[in-house]
Amino acid sequence: MVVTLISAHRGQCGVDGLPALDRYRRAIELGVDYIEFDVRRTADDAYVVYHDPRTPSGRSIGDLTLEVVRAELGAAVLTLRQLFDLAGGRIGLHIDLKEVGYEAEIVYLALAHLDFDRFVITSLEDASIRTIKEHFPRVRAGLSLGRDTDGMPPWRRLMVRLSELFPDRRLQHCHADFVAAHRQLARIRLLRYCARKGLPAWVWTVDTEIEMRRFLADRRVATLITNRPDLAVRLRA
Repeated sequence: MVVTLISAHRGQCGVDGLPALDRYRRAIELGVDYIEFDVRRTADDAYVVYHDPRTPSGRSIGDLTLEVVRAELGAAVLTLRQLFDLAGGRIGLHIDLKEVGYEAEIVYLALAHLDFDRFVITSLEDASIRTIKEHFPRVRAGLSLGRDTDGMPPWRRLMVRLSELFPDRRLQHCHADFVAAHRQLARIRLLRYCARKGLPAWVWTVDTEIEMRRFLADRRVATLITNRPDLAVRLRA
């Protein structure tokens, strides 16, 4: 029987307000298959686990040193090394790259702590996935489809969505091993597309019980990415 895997989006664990380290620790203890996290690089070339490009004060993470980032964000931010040490090979790591240009560094850091089969990398950027597959063909890398189009002119939004619903050219160019599809795109077309192409489909971000039940029961879904891994684990069981 094929079991849909669960990835805890940003290390969410069903408890709000926890420091990042405690949040990821609790997510691991839930029994998920992956913990998902975003990586950004600071001005002094440190790698931090943080989703937003800017701090609450509006400053770009890439323009700040690690010391300054820690001073402002405190327990809300981890270094990549801290997360690797916490996971300790006990769980799969789902690394989401938010920026282009340091793919190789992230892979080397991951391989210093993990075997190839203990992590995957996703990105909305075709260039990042292509770089990884060209230089590290054994690393599993997935192209994320479902870019935020807020603020784009209508013609641009249409072009982006068409490239995601009909991604043949993009996938052939970047050599992605799987597709990480926004739940709406998955329902519309991408689950059928991935099944036809023999590509694993990861679906994000699924947080309601009714959608979880639907996707967990769908054999075309390889991995469910969710902010409610506590609920997803219970439903899967």
